[in-house]
Amino acid sequence: MIIKILIVFIMVIAGVALYAFTTAPKVFVVSRSIVINASAAKIFPYVNNPRKMEEWNPFTAGDATVKLSYSGPEEGVGAQSAWEGNSNTGIGQATITESERDKGVAVRLDFKKPFEGVNYGAYQLEAQGDKTLFVWTINENSLIPRLLSRILNLDKMIGTKFESDMAKLKSLLEG
Repeated sequence: MIIKILIVFIMVIAGVALYAFTTAPKVFVVSRSIVINASAAKIFPYVNNPRKMEEWNPFTAGDATVKLSYSGPEEGVGAQSAWEGNSNTGIGQATITESERDKGVAVRLDFKKPFEGVNYGAYQLEAQGDKTLFVWTINENSLIPRLLSRILNLDKMIGTKFESDMAKLKSLLEG
């Protein structure tokens, strides 16, 4: 009797896992925007240069052990930042794959730890008179975030971080 219950339990768990896997979105997208009282030309260096990006987008904040390194050109396509930190920060690198002056930048994110995966991000700038609409998007296409998005509110978790960092950028440029 116990074996039958155990088999049914395992089958139910397997069914739930299969359902979560087959119904998970193929790509999980998080996007946030903010209007900054600055020109696109003033904002662009802060997304096109990995060192300048650290001034407002410190995903590594709160990790005293993090080691940052940079390679490739200082800015534009091929510019790269890498990080190695604690279990929350993990290990990975970001590489600028596209760059259009005063319009935006596309970035490839290669995560090594705590989970392996490749994601794609973008920073888009849209001039609105003397202001700029800044849009930050990430496409999560690795399996674990897609599955977790079925259980956790990853849009809120990641989006809240985006909003906080964009507020830092806004303050940096307007203040």
